[in-house]
Amino acid sequence: MAILGQIRKRSIFLIIVIGMALFAFVISGVFTSNGGFGANKPIGEVNGEEIDYEMFNMMVEQAQTVYGLNTINAVNLAWNQGLKNQALVQELEKLGIDAGKDQLEQIISTDQSLVMNPLFQNEIGLFDFNKFSSYITQLKSSNPTMYNQWRLQEQNIISLAKQKIYFDLIKSSVTYTNVESNIQYHLENDKVNIEYLRIPFDIIPDSTLQIKDSEISSYLKKNRDLYEKSESREIEYVYIPDVASNLDENNIRTDLEQLRDGFSQMNQVTNSIEEIKGFKDVKDYSEYIEIYSDISWDSIYKTKQELSSDFSDILFGLRKGEVFGPYRDGNTFKISRMIEKKRDGNLNKVLIADVVKEIIPSNESSNTNYRSASQAEFDGNNDLPLNNSNTSLFIDSFESFEKFDAGLPSYTNSRQVIKWLYEDQTKVGDVKRFTLNEGYLVAKAKSFNKKSLPSVDEVRDEISQILLNEKKYNFFLNKHKSNNDIESLSKDYDIDLERASAVTQYDPILVGAGAEPYIIGSAFSLNIDETSNILKGNGGIYLVRLISKDTAEDINLAAAISNSLGDREIERISTLIPEVLESKAEIIDNRSLYY
Repeated sequence: MAILGQIRKRSIFLIIVIGMALFAFVISGVFTSNGGFGANKPIGEVNGEEIDYEMFNMMVEQAQTVYGLNTINAVNLAWNQGLKNQALVQELEKLGIDAGKDQLEQIISTDQSLVMNPLFQNEIGLFDFNKFSSYITQLKSSNPTMYNQWRLQEQNIISLAKQKIYFDLIKSSVTYTNVESNIQYHLENDKVNIEYLRIPFDIIPDSTLQIKDSEISSYLKKNRDLYEKSESREIEYVYIPDVASNLDENNIRTDLEQLRDGFSQMNQVTNSIEEIKGFKDVKDYSEYIEIYSDISWDSIYKTKQELSSDFSDILFGLRKGEVFGPYRDGNTFKISRMIEKKRDGNLNKVLIADVVKEIIPSNESSNTNYRSASQAEFDGNNDLPLNNSNTSLFIDSFESFEKFDAGLPSYTNSRQVIKWLYEDQTKVGDVKRFTLNEGYLVAKAKSFNKKSLPSVDEVRDEISQILLNEKKYNFFLNKHKSNNDIESLSKDYDIDLERASAVTQYDPILVGAGAEPYIIGSAFSLNIDETSNILKGNGGIYLVRLISKDTAEDINLAAAISNSLGDREIERISTLIPEVLESKAEIIDNRSLYY
């Protein structure tokens, strides 16, 4: 009951995925090392049960294969769902909930692929569990591999059966009284028609009011749960891209021009100068591409639309044998030669051959970039700015709140930076150079921060607006406390009265204003033709007049409503239970040691 009590306090709606391929390992308990295949150092623990790395990595690879996720996202998916499910498995074991043949048969009998298989049907075409069992028994000798796969899946099904028993027990404890049902019925079905005046907050100039830093600080302290920052670690860094220089690009273009027109070179065998024909003149262009192009040629006829280049019009219009380029296409330079044209049905297609050179830095440029990164590292280690020797480098910063952050935004392969930042031996002031996919990143550990409230400057705009709206409401209230006539105020502020029809407390939306539960709730408390006091809503200052109220007729459907509400609550609880169990679990997370 303690768990149920926690669940009722939670408002987050979570979806538990059961029965998907990724979690076949998890649900049966093999997420932990007791059921895994390896004896590697654990990647973590759930309530003292070690999580086997080899088994966990299988789940990660499966997530990558099934969902096309990158490594970090796959790890997070496997980890998050694995924890929830393992915590649930442990709860079932603690309660002594077990499942036998009857529960197994019940679940298997819902699988249409098995039920409709003639192998498992009796004489009248109905699913026969005994025939299915006999088939599995035969597999043990005829196909041991498939039998072992079935045994794993069987454990999964048994675990699902245990979960069904668990949730059925919870279901039996969820009830709604007739009084609760009646309240909910009227919340959903009582309706009001209203006339209202909405005065936007910004009609009162911000300049008329003042927000002090002390007020922002006080608001922060009163709302600590909303604004408190988790523990974090911050770095400052510079990035040195290892890319081709302008000179490199010019040299690549020059090389392609020579390949296009022909060039002379020394034959090392004959020790004589030989003339090499250009791409525009060679007969065996396929061999020429194989020798001189960085990318192989796909001899496919293409329409103009299929030519992936900004120069598709020019390329498609080339004469047979004509060569175009060098031109840039993405991160390459190309020279292209028209080989053939043909009519394919109703489409005109061309065959174009390309000699492609990738735009990559020369050895000289790469050495320069490396020296620049090394110098930044040296400067940082000597308490100098990271860009002390190269002021063109921009010093940026990044604050990490999780030791399993994917990396720095916009920098691929930067997970390694986060791993270093959270290593036990990393201290504030430490500097390290990292080799990324397309350059170097030099990072300096700037600060390790405990839980704290943000500074006033960090939240000034957000909280100032909240406080301003409150002050504007009080300003308006004091100004018009002796005159809150809705028509008079409408005329004074030149704002038309608006109407809303058939509004309920269950769905308190005003078109054009959004959710206004307090305003709609206040309308339900009014008498016909009565006007409210001046009210503060989410989107402005309001006065509301009740035009009519439609109170739903009491009907003798209390039991049906109770069942409906109970079903909603059961669905909510069922999806929240894994989250609550996880929140109570003692978890050790060693993912950062492996990924």
